[in-house]
Amino acid sequence: MPGLVDTHFHYLTQTLTAVLEARSEPPRVFSQNGGRAIEYGRANGHDLYPEMLDLDAQLRDMDEAGIDLAVMSVQVPGVDWFEPAEGVAVARDVNDELVDVTRQTPDRRAALALLPMRAPEEAASELERAVGAGLRGGIVFSNTAGRNIDVPEARVVFDTAAKLGVPIMIHPTYPLSAKATDAYALIPTIGFLVDTSMATLRLVFDGVYDRNPDLKLHLCHAGSLLPQVAGRLDYESMRFPGGLGKTEGRPTDYLANLYTDIVCLWPSAIENAIALVGPDHMMFGTDYSFWEMAPAFEAFSKVNVDDDVRAAISSSNARAFYELGT
Repeated sequence: MPGLVDTHFHYLTQTLTAVLEARSEPPRVFSQNGGRAIEYGRANGHDLYPEMLDLDAQLRDMDEAGIDLAVMSVQVPGVDWFEPAEGVAVARDVNDELVDVTRQTPDRRAALALLPMRAPEEAASELERAVGAGLRGGIVFSNTAGRNIDVPEARVVFDTAAKLGVPIMIHPTYPLSAKATDAYALIPTIGFLVDTSMATLRLVFDGVYDRNPDLKLHLCHAGSLLPQVAGRLDYESMRFPGGLGKTEGRPTDYLANLYTDIVCLWPSAIENAIALVGPDHMMFGTDYSFWEMAPAFEAFSKVNVDDDVRAAISSSNARAFYELGT
């Protein structure tokens, strides 16, 4: 039987790290307390863990956890805070590195293209180029340097992904709510999820699925907050004028098109996500190397699903979604 696939697995890349180390303003990598740290927003960031850059250590951790294949994505801050021309150039170099890494270990690694969303036309072209070189889709962040991702000029990226038949992952970044959540670790605990939830809803209500019914979106973190507010979304959106935006019908019917991963560590929340998107749209993930791998396995072991669903979430759903082979 095909082995376990981790669909939420981060690699910063040597290319992006070198660029961030040369910067004096956020986003940047800098020395701190005898190590290195990433500052992705003003006075916000985290330690730069060695595993974010050590490909050999990543394979060892995968082997120890029993992960057969990882779908790698570049983590925050990406290139969205760079000037557009620089972002385009850095994204291309990052994606070339990802192509090289996956070609060296094709049975263990796949990867998603980093897209320079401040230059949407170029981002769409880069997605097409990178997919042609072997990457499995793209990653976009929940806002683009403080700007919503449902702006009309960004539609070309999602249209291109649909044309190519490849997924787009929606991942958190420094949230639009940063001023309100900049205390008590509220940015990673709740700010990130508010941001991805809002970004996804804005895309849906802007008609992204009406324009592209077969678009493949991977919303991280067990559907973010959407499974917990699904009934409220239907009720409120349908009773207020303009609440449905460019769509017709219930919001939850659109949200059932989403794919998501199990990253959240709360078994009941994972079960709610399955209820929203269906067991065939759920995939395993760990959020490595921000998080340790073991808690994901522990939470997943407590999710109430039968053996066939557990096997699908562990492997076959992701292999079909990201076209990883069987």
